[in-house]
Amino acid sequence: MRPPRDRSKLSLVTRALALAALTLGVACTSTPDYPNCENDQHCQRDGHHEFCVQRHCQQCRATSDCAEGQTCLRNRCVAGVNACEGDNDCLVNQLCENHRCVQRPECDSVRTCPQGRRCDAGRCVVAEVSDEDPVENRGSQCTLEPPSFEFDDVALNESSRQQLQRAAECIQRERTTRYVLIGRADPRGTTEYNLALGERRARIVQRYLVSLGILPDRLAVSSEGSEFASGTDEAGWRRDRRVDFRLRP
Repeated sequence: MRPPRDRSKLSLVTRALALAALTLGVACTSTPDYPNCENDQHCQRDGHHEFCVQRHCQQCRATSDCAEGQTCLRNRCVAGVNACEGDNDCLVNQLCENHRCVQRPECDSVRTCPQGRRCDAGRCVVAEVSDEDPVENRGSQCTLEPPSFEFDDVALNESSRQQLQRAAECIQRERTTRYVLIGRADPRGTTEYNLALGERRARIVQRYLVSLGILPDRLAVSSEGSEFASGTDEAGWRRDRRVDFRLRP
């Protein structure tokens, strides 16, 4: 005959297994040891005020995590705006010069400018052209409204497209007048960034006018960025974000 089951031993085994499972569950949900982390809360305790980046506590995730006048460089807050240690730390149109990201020259001894433009101090500017027939370019008879843009944007809204359609109709009637499209930006942002942003806006306007039938050689592109910006509030900044038409000789 089989011996009777020892219920007391079975109870002890059951309790031991339950305790082991509980201990394992607590271990699985315990907080990782610093500087390891799974979220920002794990980096903001015991006197630390950091951020969880790829499961490792870091000083910053973005420049907004740093104090004013600092840049988040490789997850460390370093002194200086647009700080860098190499070109890879900068935007695609910038390079690292004296540990600061600056606008990459548009042209140099290697990179040449497109036809109709010349290199002037690292930037492609409209080349001076002689007017073979000055009578054919007596001056603009059009009142061309400058299209405006949203903050840090280059997209043409419906109002701007309508303005450019009216401009294209008048420019076509003039037949031979030529213009420089001057891109502008509001004063927020660095000088280099605003110059690049102004040029992008001018090129968007140029492409749209060409799509409406204006010959490309009648439209040059330039940028003055925020050099002449005068706005101090949103209404003024909106007027700064535009592309002006300037008559070419």
